[in-house]
Amino acid sequence: MTSNTEQVLAFVRGQILRGERQPGERISEASIAGEMGISRTPARTALAALEAEGLIGKRQGRGYTVRSISISDVTKTVEVRATLEALAARTLAGHGMSTEVEQTLLRSIETTQDLLERDTDEARGIDFIGGYTDANILFHETIMRNCGNELIAHTYERIAMLPYAALGTLAFERADFKRERMRLTVGHSQHVIIFDALRQGDAQRAEAIMREHSSATLNYTDLFVKKDFSGTGCDNQS
Repeated sequence: MTSNTEQVLAFVRGQILRGERQPGERISEASIAGEMGISRTPARTALAALEAEGLIGKRQGRGYTVRSISISDVTKTVEVRATLEALAARTLAGHGMSTEVEQTLLRSIETTQDLLERDTDEARGIDFIGGYTDANILFHETIMRNCGNELIAHTYERIAMLPYAALGTLAFERADFKRERMRLTVGHSQHVIIFDALRQGDAQRAEAIMREHSSATLNYTDLFVKKDFSGTGCDNQS
């Protein structure tokens, strides 16, 4: 997929996850292209991918409709994916990484680090989310496909097309770029820790951090909203 396509995927996934696009709401390539300031081609490709994920359904004629997605079902899907990714990380740590796998994971980490180190204005001016998405997918797929137990990847394929099951799936809110970059910085840091555990052969740590990391799409969605963490649980109004 092109980077513009991945931007649309991350953007619309995030809207659906946050409830900003309601079930039954119409969505079209023209409206998405206009909203995001891109051509219709990446919008068309992204909407077809979202249909395959089960987030939207094709209307008679033109356009799509947002499907009714059960948060309970999504949670179950993410839990299963997290379990499989955690097992893959544990298995890879136990078997050891090949030089090729190690270099691929390092390349992914170096890419996300380079993107996150750019200042806000510079990051806004480049294809930040597209570049991050490519590197994120590379990291997750490399571990899943090269863990040393092909049955783990085979089992994952049974859920691969369910909503939010895709490896490296991102949701991104363009309206709050700084907050979203903070969230992705946490994800990058977890990649670094996972990689270190894999290199050290620490199967238990690799498994634990990957399980936490793979659940982040749901668990971290609201965590980085500005809040008062003093224990009141209320938004910070200052």
